[in-house]
Amino acid sequence: MSRERNKAIAALLGTAIVVVVIAVAMFIGLSSNGSTEKITSQEMAIGEDHMLAVDAGGNVYAWGHNLMGELGDVTCDNKSAPVKVEVPGRVVQVAAGDELSFALNKSGDLYAWGDNTSYQMGDGMNISRMEPEKMMEDVAMVAAGSKHAMAIGTDGALYVWGRNKDGALGISESECDQTDESGYPCMSTPYKLMDDVAYIDAGEDYSMAITTDGTLYAWGYDVDHQLGLEKVDSENSNGEAYQSKPAKVMEGVTKVACGSRYMAFALTEDGVLYGWGDNRVGSVGTTKVDDAKNNIQKTPLKIMEDVTDIAAASAHAVALKSDGTAYTWGVNNYCQLGLKYGDGTYTVGEETIYYQAKPKKLAENVEAIAAGGFNSMYRSSDGVLRTIGSNLYGQMGIGSEDQFKKTATAVYLKK
Repeated sequence: MSRERNKAIAALLGTAIVVVVIAVAMFIGLSSNGSTEKITSQEMAIGEDHMLAVDAGGNVYAWGHNLMGELGDVTCDNKSAPVKVEVPGRVVQVAAGDELSFALNKSGDLYAWGDNTSYQMGDGMNISRMEPEKMMEDVAMVAAGSKHAMAIGTDGALYVWGRNKDGALGISESECDQTDESGYPCMSTPYKLMDDVAYIDAGEDYSMAITTDGTLYAWGYDVDHQLGLEKVDSENSNGEAYQSKPAKVMEGVTKVACGSRYMAFALTEDGVLYGWGDNRVGSVGTTKVDDAKNNIQKTPLKIMEDVTDIAAASAHAVALKSDGTAYTWGVNNYCQLGLKYGDGTYTVGEETIYYQAKPKKLAENVEAIAAGGFNSMYRSSDGVLRTIGSNLYGQMGIGSEDQFKKTATAVYLKK
């Protein structure tokens, strides 16, 4: 098994569904000797195959895949245990793209490192970097798609940059100032898109934003109906649908979570979770959709109640309910749902995809959740951070060479 196999699974799902991320949550770890000394972490982010975490002192740690320097330790070697990243100031948020990392410090300075071949660092160049570089000031929040990124300024303005394939940035191609090696238009520095934004997230070539009045907007690639819109305004040269500029999805939203490509979720003020997108491997978390023939939910559909948090990964998701119970659903080929198999299978060629179509309990007494790539993680009330799923590049952070883990395992930030 290899990263290429991960890509192959995603490609197979792509002929029939598709996979891949981005999410931000909280967690706590224990000291490496297993004592009860808690190392409180305020933020965590998961890319396709690497993870980032921030401890109580505002220090950043990273582990997993590192081909493009996304771990920020001035190497390109994968790491199976957390390594400290030298980011100036006290970090309050991290975000991870495909092979890219961001860290935002308390002063509002945004740092980036890793893949920059599509100008997704936003520093005006396309040179990838193996250590953090400051690229923006006065930032309140950052989100990373696969090859593009967004940030909310302290004044509520939303800025976008990176690859603008199929409307990912919500601007026209003519407004972009560069092209990448694949010929896609790119914005090399932050471009102001809209005002009064409170929350953001992004997936593979699509983006979402919640304005201060609770309205959810979406734009970008929509071949799997991941935007939740009844219809979009454009098609690419292959006849695939996309939305070229922000369009209203729904109101009363407090958080949005974008899967890599296939599905997205919105959490409302009263704790109702809505989902939509391609459901052929259970990614939306329902067995009843509005396009039963193609197993696609085109517009927001109520999935669960009493939900306090949601995290979306490649083609699976994790939800946290108000009673502290975490639920998972979607693709399960690396046991990332905490299950051995699931309630369904999907076959493409010789590949069998195991999935869970409806939410299934992962754990109780959970305080925080996260999901990305082929992994899930949660922090329980005993202060322990646990990861589960793929470990092909050490992205579970447990110091093991096992390719995946069937049970959740504790992560230790510090030795």
